[in-house]
Amino acid sequence: MLPNGLPHRLRLHLRRDFEHIIGTGAKYQNSGLALWCEQRAGGPARFAVVVSKKLGPAVVRNRTKRLLREAFRTLRVRITDGADIIVKPRNSEKLSTVQAAQEALTSLCAKAALLK
Repeated sequence: MLPNGLPHRLRLHLRRDFEHIIGTGAKYQNSGLALWCEQRAGGPARFAVVVSKKLGPAVVRNRTKRLLREAFRTLRVRITDGADIIVKPRNSEKLSTVQAAQEALTSLCAKAALLK
């Protein structure tokens, strides 16, 4: 059986990558989500979620991260190759379902011209 999660190679892990993308990348936001992005020269699109404790207790933060990763997993075939994306949820109530997370992520990716 194939795993449905987000593979390790599609996630951002290194601190220097986070600092570089947040420091120099373009920022887009809507009412429930903030997105930083940057284009690399090839490779698959990579994704990360950054959540602060202001969002709520650990249960809420972890659920929001899972929903956003699932939204990226289903959307990644439409995202251009070489895109590094970091998202920060700002309102967990607006991201309470997978469909809401997909709509928020899709609209921000379209605004950032990351969709094929």
